[in-house]
Amino acid sequence: MSSTSAVPDIQVRIAEAYRGLPEAQRAIANALMADPLLGALWGIESTAERAGVSMGSVMRFAKRLGYRGYSDFRNALREACNARSGGSETELADLEVPTDLYGTLAEVVQRDSQHLLRMIQLVDHSKLQQAAELLLQTRHRLILGRGVGHVMGLILAYYLTQAGVPCSAALPSDFSNQAANLEPQDLLVAISFHPYSRETVDAAVFAKQNGVTVLAISDRSDSPLADHADILIPVPSENLLFGYSLTSFSAMAHAFAIVLASRDQSGILKRLKAADKVAQPLFVDHWLPMQPGAIQRRGTKK
Repeated sequence: MSSTSAVPDIQVRIAEAYRGLPEAQRAIANALMADPLLGALWGIESTAERAGVSMGSVMRFAKRLGYRGYSDFRNALREACNARSGGSETELADLEVPTDLYGTLAEVVQRDSQHLLRMIQLVDHSKLQQAAELLLQTRHRLILGRGVGHVMGLILAYYLTQAGVPCSAALPSDFSNQAANLEPQDLLVAISFHPYSRETVDAAVFAKQNGVTVLAISDRSDSPLADHADILIPVPSENLLFGYSLTSFSAMAHAFAIVLASRDQSGILKRLKAADKVAQPLFVDHWLPMQPGAIQRRGTKK
């Protein structure tokens, strides 16, 4: 195969092989060419998922281009990204450091929009309905996750409690005791994204073995939680820093809350009024002018 110093070898190989590639392998090439910087960081599972093909197709694609395996292929992608930056000593991570806030904001919005569309394509309508019924029918709902999973759990617990479906977001430091108190009429909502928390998976295993229903939320339909969940809902959400954006998850949580709240609208209004009455002393009636004695608590008289 021909190559030039100006074009990385892997790009030459893909270009020369492209027309003769089977459909599945062409989909892989398209996914990689659309986002080569992120492609250099994808694992074989992520590459297969983004291209909509099997991991076997990814392996065959790498070998068709002349690489011994996927690791060699990804190393070549990384070298190509370094060459694109203008120096072989540049680390790949340095290429992704945002320098312009407005441009970065636009990129984040674009990627989150793509994740939202992917979530709509991936999620199963019937599973969403089943998950909503589980949240309504179970006695006690425990939401459990570590790291970003814990943050997501707090968001979900807030939305659902507002919708009249009280939930508890488990403390990561006390997973074992909280999971041990669950009974068959309860629900464990296990949230785990790559890299997957062993404690979260173990809690799901324990709950399942003890007859507790498990609703899992993860980044992949074949995540480690899949084998231990009654229902798994995939929520794709990779961001520019290769962590996880909360946008897709928040949209999912908000949708659950809206649908569940619609089942008991009069009850929701009653609870919101009651909550407002409980919290009333915490609010202020006036915020201007900011002078001593100008702030008055509700329910008090001057």
